[in-house]
Amino acid sequence: MDFIYTKNDLNKASDFVIKNCQSKNYFIKGIVGAGKTTLVKEICLGLKIKDNVNSPTYSLINEYLTDKGNSIFHMDLFRLESKNEVDDLGIMDYFETNNIIIIEWPEVLLNYYKIDHSLVEISYLNDFKRRITITNHI
Repeated sequence: MDFIYTKNDLNKASDFVIKNCQSKNYFIKGIVGAGKTTLVKEICLGLKIKDNVNSPTYSLINEYLTDKGNSIFHMDLFRLESKNEVDDLGIMDYFETNNIIIIEWPEVLLNYYKIDHSLVEISYLNDFKRRITITNHI
């Protein structure tokens, strides 16, 4: 499933992601500057979060509450390099909940674990357009 969008179409792009992801685990991939965090912010708005969405680059994990009282965990795993780091941070424990998990830079998880997820790949088409490709791994 593909969707091409511009910054003006972010709400449509996030609606596309929410509608077509079959897992509660959204793994977001794309090159630096592709717009991963920008898309995640819009997805969180679509999921009715009550908090401000910030990049978890330094904190690694942010928790946002929805208006229904459940949580969305937003992770940025760019700096993680090994299975031991994933294990030490207890990241796998988050998958045992019913909360939505959104992960930017999920490669370290994909290298070491088999996790049900929807892979959302953002491709850079030009300075104004991006392509989202969703593949469900359930």
